[in-house]
Amino acid sequence: MALAVIFTDVGIGEWFVLLAVVLIVVGPKRLPSALREFGRWYGRIRRMADGFRRQLTEFEIECEHVEAEVERTANAAFSSEGDESKTIPSEERGNGEA
Repeated sequence: MALAVIFTDVGIGEWFVLLAVVLIVVGPKRLPSALREFGRWYGRIRRMADGFRRQLTEFEIECEHVEAEVERTANAAFSSEGDESKTIPSEERGNGEA
């Protein structure tokens, strides 16, 4: 998929030139094994990228859960703090009157 994005502007003539260069450099006898090796490396890189993407997604979900928990805790703390100030008589709250 990534190669399709990279080579979108490559025409058919350019592909033939690329294939000719690869045949000259690698040779027709070693071409199948070179393509297999390329496929193995491409698969490894793709699996690593997928794993990295999956870890980032899991981390993002975990951060959202933590954020929601912190928000719930903060809301509960602030709402209970407001309730306590209503139940404490004004002379015990120490509102600065001497």
